[in-house]
Amino acid sequence: MMDKAKQPGISFDSIMLVKENLWRDFVIPKKSNVVFDVKHNWSDKEGKYISELSTSLRLVSDDKEVLKLETTFVGTFSVIDGQENMDIEEYIKNNSPALILPYIREHISCITQKAGIKPFLLPPINIIALINKASEENN
Repeated sequence: MMDKAKQPGISFDSIMLVKENLWRDFVIPKKSNVVFDVKHNWSDKEGKYISELSTSLRLVSDDKEVLKLETTFVGTFSVIDGQENMDIEEYIKNNSPALILPYIREHISCITQKAGIKPFLLPPINIIALINKASEENN
């Protein structure tokens, strides 16, 4: 049983960008519509838990895609021996995307700036709600 006064006893071991694809049109209107999609997968690899968060950011103007940035970040997690206070599978499903998202947010801001447009600042979002919505739409 989890003790809510204690930390989860789980270590965030690493974060890495494993995939990226960027395309932009020469002209990107300031009034472009934003489409942001997300997908989450996870697995257990011999005691190392892998959380993969893939995102797609698209800017669309007059029904024409003017920018597309796809990224996949992978975080690795493990149990801290003797300190586990939360089921790691539940943690990976429900908490790891929120830990990975700030890295994606920073990356999107930097890459869009390097692409020659105003840095895109991903607003605060409920990442779990987006993941659940995407999962429902795919089923």
